[in-house]
Amino acid sequence: MALDPATPLDPGDIYWINLPHQGGSEQSGRRPCIIMSRRSLNTGNTVVVVPMTTNLKQATAWRVALPKNEIIKDIGCTSEIQTSVALCHQVRAVDKKQFDT
Repeated sequence: MALDPATPLDPGDIYWINLPHQGGSEQSGRRPCIIMSRRSLNTGNTVVVVPMTTNLKQATAWRVALPKNEIIKDIGCTSEIQTSVALCHQVRAVDKKQFDT
């Protein structure tokens, strides 16, 4: 189900998003992503995000490791929190229709 475009999103929030396959080594499929764009820009349909992975071997200076004890779990979240890596080199804009709510 797509996210309502009127839903306010804050930078740093993490959502499950269905990322389309774009070729190459970019992340695709259903995965958590960190909202990066400002809240004032997130009122429309497009949001800038950074995808995450649980492959800890990918952590480097530009791929930031996020320990699970530093990720805040939303009350409605049923997913298990895992230590992850923010793939900062794969920033992309996605439509709110890609959000998995």
